This record gives sequence, C-alpha cells and structure tokens, in this order.
Amino acid sequence: MIKKPEYIFTSEIESKLTGFKTYLVKLGNVKDTIRQKTNYAGYFLKWSESENLQTEEVRYNDLLNFIDYCKLEGNSKKLINSKLRSIQSYYAYLKKNNPNIINPAINLRLKGIGRKLPSNIISFAELDNFYKNYKASSLFDKCNKIMLGLLIYQGANSGALHDLEAENLNLREGKIYIPGNRKRNSRKLELKPFQILDLHEYLNEVRPKILKELIKTKPHRINKADIENRLFLSVTGTSCIKNRLRFLFISIRKTNPEILNPKQIRASVIIHWLKNYNLRQVQYMAGHRCVSSTERYQLNNIDSLQSKIEKFHPLK
Repeated sequence: MIKKPEYIFTSEIESKLTGFKTYLVKLGNVKDTIRQKTNYAGYFLKWSESENLQTEEVRYNDLLNFIDYCKLEGNSKKLINSKLRSIQSYYAYLKKNNPNIINPAINLRLKGIGRKLPSNIISFAELDNFYKNYKASSLFDKCNKIMLGLLIYQGANSGALHDLEAENLNLREGKIYIPGNRKRNSRKLELKPFQILDLHEYLNEVRPKILKELIKTKPHRINKADIENRLFLSVTGTSCIKNRLRFLFISIRKTNPEILNPKQIRASVIIHWLKNYNLRQVQYMAGHRCVSSTERYQLNNIDSLQSKIEKFHPLK
C-alpha cells in the first residue's frame, strides 16, 4: 500500500514510531489500527518538528494550534478526533518510560460531530419473516442463519459476532453473553426457543463438520489457536468473519434488496425495542455505553412519524 505524502516520515520519526508500534501490538491492537495510529502519531511528530516543539514539552495550547493546522489542511472533526486519540495513545506509550511526562491530549476532543443512523429502517415483522423463510441447506448456510438470528433477535453487530466464543452460550438457561469492549458494554440476553435448538445443532454437529472440512482442505491456512474457541469461522478458516458477512449480504440483496447490511438490521431492531421497552432497558440490551446513543434511535422514530404525517396529511 502506497503511503500518502503526509504519512511519509523522516528516519528519525520512523525510529520514534518503532517502539510505539510494539506498544500497540502488546495492547492487542489489530494491524489496521496499528497502521492508523502510527500514521497519525507520525503526522503529529512531523508537525511538532516543523514548529520546533520537543515532544515532552507539548502542552494543551500547542494541541489547539495543531487542531487549527489540521482544519486548515481540510481535516474533518471526526478525523481530527481520531488523530487526537492517537496522540493520546502515543503519550501513554511515552509515560511507560517517563512517568513524569504530561499527556496533553487527555480529554481533548472536538464536539458537535453528527452521528448518522442507517436509513431504510425495516419493520421487525419483515425481519422476523425473512429469518423464518431463510433456507439453510449447507453447513455454512446453517451457520449464516445462526448469525442472522443473533443480528435480528439480539441486536448484535458484526464486531460482536466476531468476538463471540462457544462459552458465551448457555443453552440450558437459554441465554447468550455478548462480551463488551472499549466501544460497547457487555450484556446477557435471552435466546428465542428456535435459536436454542439451532445453536445446539450448530455446536454439536455443524461447527465440528465445518472445522473438519477446513482442516482437510486448507491445512496450511488454519490457525488452530485463533479459531479454537471462536463461535463463528470464515470460509478461509480464520476467526475474521468480516468478508463472510459482506458476501452474505451481497447474496441477500439479490433476492431481498431492502436488506442492506448488519448496521441497518441493528438500527431496525433497536427502534423496535424502544416501542416495547423503556430507554434504560434498551440501552442495556443494545450494549450502549451512553444513554444518548440509545436516544438517537428515539429521534429516528420521531423523524419517521413526521415524514408519514407530511406524506399522508390531507392538507398535503
């Protein structure tokens, strides 16, 4: 991948970033996150060098000047905040060796970033009907139906599906535990009776057969340590199911063009929940860290109602 000019650094800056990369790896960051954070940290170091600022001497007001510079470069608020988070991580790395160093980027973020919700909300009745009519003949089709069920009935997103392990299921209690991370809270949710039966078959018959087939056809590409406890596997035998979900929804859109992606399903499910549960219950069920994240879906309800009024009002 060819680097953009702003992310091409001197050997001195590259040397400073080497330890930072190792630090990010130890924290468990994935490859793309490491690349992004080192690029943004290098961008900041490059700016600091042009301003004749020593990294250890940078303070809050200096970062305000950095923000102004980013704005002049045409960076969006979202991009600037991503750079500020990377700078914060870089100073956290520096503090490992120098506890007295000040982290000037802590709690420094631009406000007023609009967060859009997916459009084309689907009624829960349509999603429920789609799931029940989804044909699952092959092993991977059966696995796909399990994933679709978790998207529709538990409001999971693609990240949650990726993180799920077999031990997160308690079929005896009829519940699933969805682990949290820095972006979402963990939660324990009820499974539908038909999900319990399908998951029992998946754990005891379908998944072992999929794993056996992958080991047979792709023995050199299988990372057993990586996939041993993962609930879902990709067709290539890894735990990363991002591409698998992408191809699944490409297939779905061919016959059901109104169903676009996991984000759309999740938004539709949360809006359905808000019609049946109180705000705090839905916040827990959705794994939202802040109640404001859940409230956004209430606004979507209001917008939907307003559009119907404008469309069908007799004076229109």
